[in-house]
Amino acid sequence: MNETHITLTVSPTQVDSILANLKAITDSLPDLIELNSDQRKSMAHYSDKDLGFIQKSLQIAEQHPEIFPSSFNLDSMQRDVDSLQKLNTLLHAIVLLSAKFQDSRFAAGNQSISQARTVYQFVKTHHKLTGTLEDAVANLAKQYRHTKTSKGPSPVIIMPTTTKTVGVND
Repeated sequence: MNETHITLTVSPTQVDSILANLKAITDSLPDLIELNSDQRKSMAHYSDKDLGFIQKSLQIAEQHPEIFPSSFNLDSMQRDVDSLQKLNTLLHAIVLLSAKFQDSRFAAGNQSISQARTVYQFVKTHHKLTGTLEDAVANLAKQYRHTKTSKGPSPVIIMPTTTKTVGVND
């Protein structure tokens, strides 16, 4: 079985810089909103497959503005569709980036828990042989027992068949 290894170093400066950049992105779009579940439920449902319908409707509305009452705001529709398209582009990039963060975090967590279990085994073995490190064994056993609790069988994790080393500049 091949494992996916991650060799990523993230400095405190990088974390601060990334958080500042995320804040700058948020600040650059001050009109972004948050909806609660009730607000979402009260709105017409939209999915990505509706984009074609929306674009075609806008195209027809632009070609035949005379058929709409004066209360229909074509400029507003054009702005909304333009925003939708740009938000789709941005969201796609964010989702791809988020997936990389999640995969990297998962790989780092996998490696970290494997290493922590190795440390735990060595500490337990050392304690059995020498009688020392009793507090460390007790502390790790308490922590391990807490993370080990699960309901039902463990999920089967299928690892990729290729090994990929991820660096800071990848």
